[in-house]
Amino acid sequence: MYQAEWIHFNALLIGALAGLYSCFIEYGHLKEIASGVWVIVLCLFIILISSGIVMLMYNYIFTYILYWFGKLLGSNGVVADTRTVITYSLTPGIINLFILWTISYISKQTGLDTELQLWTQRIISIVFFTWTMTIIVIGFKTLNKYGIVKAILNLFPLIAIGLFYLWIKHSLIHN
Repeated sequence: MYQAEWIHFNALLIGALAGLYSCFIEYGHLKEIASGVWVIVLCLFIILISSGIVMLMYNYIFTYILYWFGKLLGSNGVVADTRTVITYSLTPGIINLFILWTISYISKQTGLDTELQLWTQRIISIVFFTWTMTIIVIGFKTLNKYGIVKAILNLFPLIAIGLFYLWIKHSLIHN
């Protein structure tokens, strides 16, 4: 598989998995909206939309935000380098989703303690998040040809977007 194909495949896979996860989580609500074969059609539509949104976010929006921020820091990299770093950093996220789903499935089948399950999932998520950030920092350091401090600083827009998302999510839940 060529690098560009792998990049697009990785982003589409993350989007499809996110859409699939949404369908499983919201299945009860989806059954209120549609029934029979229409639930499947609705789920496929959600997966398709989610894949498209994630592909746009990672392949274009995040890529160009981090690329231009890197240029402000003195990067020598090109847009393709930034896109490559971002999408390769998604690989731990794919593995993480499968592990979290497996833990969730096993705990439902065996009746494991919910608190133990949640803590296990949190710890695993932190490990995979650290792995993802390490891939991004090493990738930026290597491809942009600057030091570790600038590579970490290059993550600032991504961290700011994540914190903004969490703030919005927290605001919506508590209002």
